[in-house]
Amino acid sequence: MIDKINAKCILAILFTGFCFPSFSQSQWTYDFNNGLNPIESAGPPLKVLGQPGKYVKEKIPGSDDLSRTIYQFEKNSGLQFNNVEAKGFLNKSFTVEIYFKMDELDSWKRVLDFKNRKSDYGSYIYDGKLNFYDFAIGEKAPVRANQYVHYVYSRDFETKIIKMYINGQSKLEFKDPGTEGMLDNDQVLNLFQDDLIANHESSAGSIVLIRVYDRVMTPVFVRRSYQTISRAPKAPVADKEEEQPEEKPVVKEPAKRNSNLAVVTGRVYDGKNLKPVNDADVTVRKSSTDSLVASTKTVNGIYNFELRPHETYRISAQADGFQPKSVSVKVSNRFEEVKSLISLSESTYDTPLSTLYFTQSTDVLEDDALSGLDSLVSYFLKKENLRIILKGHTDNTGDFAKNLELSNKRVETVKSYLLGKGIPENRIMGSGYGSAQPNRTNQTEALKRSNRRVEIWAEPIKR
Repeated sequence: MIDKINAKCILAILFTGFCFPSFSQSQWTYDFNNGLNPIESAGPPLKVLGQPGKYVKEKIPGSDDLSRTIYQFEKNSGLQFNNVEAKGFLNKSFTVEIYFKMDELDSWKRVLDFKNRKSDYGSYIYDGKLNFYDFAIGEKAPVRANQYVHYVYSRDFETKIIKMYINGQSKLEFKDPGTEGMLDNDQVLNLFQDDLIANHESSAGSIVLIRVYDRVMTPVFVRRSYQTISRAPKAPVADKEEEQPEEKPVVKEPAKRNSNLAVVTGRVYDGKNLKPVNDADVTVRKSSTDSLVASTKTVNGIYNFELRPHETYRISAQADGFQPKSVSVKVSNRFEEVKSLISLSESTYDTPLSTLYFTQSTDVLEDDALSGLDSLVSYFLKKENLRIILKGHTDNTGDFAKNLELSNKRVETVKSYLLGKGIPENRIMGSGYGSAQPNRTNQTEALKRSNRRVEIWAEPIKR
């Protein structure tokens, strides 16, 4: 039997890696033997996110006598490192090291959140890959449900290079396009709890160790740290499957997926309170041709589309009480999953609700325009306190007077369609402006097309 003093020494070596006295003020280590306080003195305690977790004594595999304390957390819960209390510890270059396991890995699972739940950007594990949404995704890594994994994230303040490791091996490296991989003004680092925008991407799990450094750790140090933690006594829940080659993980393919298509999963939410917007109309158009590809309605704010790869699409959302909004989404590969977020603002009626485009020299509504009009009709039939203002335009090809006449004809075409759908005539006003108010310059045919349009505006009816 190992006495208590020796046992404590062994555990300290096992979970703190290497004994370098100079590190005492440049790292904080949490092994949960002292609750949420670090093993270093006078350090900032971690804070609970969501439901409080449980402290559980777990036997260390390979040892008859040693055990360790782990922190078990519920789904959409986790822990938080407060950088203010740590006096700006993570403000420049830093590294985060975690030894943990997740109960579920069937979809996107949050690991690190740098924006205190206000953004969907951050560090995830998806399909066994390390992912920083939505800028980079790494190669397959040996991350499996209910098996402990050594995870390291670092960001260099000078170069903006972000590196991510699994079990001592580098799996993802890219340059931060801005400050997405840094803490925002709230100055907190959240672990495992998902954001308020797409808040279903989390898992319950267990944590053995959290360690944060105020510098970038070298690949050699990361590898040695993993080896120290994983060698005998071995990492918990390790078995023969853990030692299989990384190229042969067992992965369940999504059911009934068309392998020639990519999946775009999105969320429409209220930008003011971050709540999902239900029953919003969502449409997808090809950016190159503006042709309608698909449409649906949100369920609890969520929408899903299967789209052809190697295309850029414009996804538009429209809902009662909100201004319509569009976002651009590029689908690069087959069988890829892309996440798209649309934040809606309250209606102020200072921009067009929709814009309908026309072919050169015609006033005929195209099929794509009709589908967009039908969703607007439903909106205006419900909003009886609004009138419709139609503004017709042309490009600069041809005679100005004829263009003015054509723009008015386009307005009349749209008005006739709205009248036929039950909108009262006294709620529709409109005028043509010819080529006098271009939306874009008329330098190319593509730019000219954006000027051949009728804008649909809303205006409150004063009583």
